Amino acid sequence: MTLVRVIEEFNNTDEKLNKEYILNIAAEKILEVLDDLVLNEDDYPNEIYDPYDLTISQIEKLKPFLNEKLEENLEIYSYQLSCYEE
Repeated sequence: MTLVRVIEEFNNTDEKLNKEYILNIAAEKILEVLDDLVLNEDDYPNEIYDPYDLTISQIEKLKPFLNEKLEENLEIYSYQLSCYEE
C-alpha cells in the first residue's frame, strides 16, 4: 500500500474530475509549505487524508512538488488536495 497525494482538478460546470497532478511531498512538509492550511478535526498533521479545497496561493506553493506543470484556471476548474491508496 502506497499513499499518493495529488492536486485534483475538477470541472466547475459538472464537478467531474478533469485531471490529477501527483505531488511528491510528505504530509508533514505539506503543513510546512501550506502554513495557512487548517486541518479538519479528524485529520492529523502526519496523515492529511481528507480532501481540502486549494486557493491559488496554495497551488503556487505546491507547484515545486508536482511531477508535471499545472496551469490553473479557476474560471473553468476548482482544485483540491487529495490523498488515496495505490
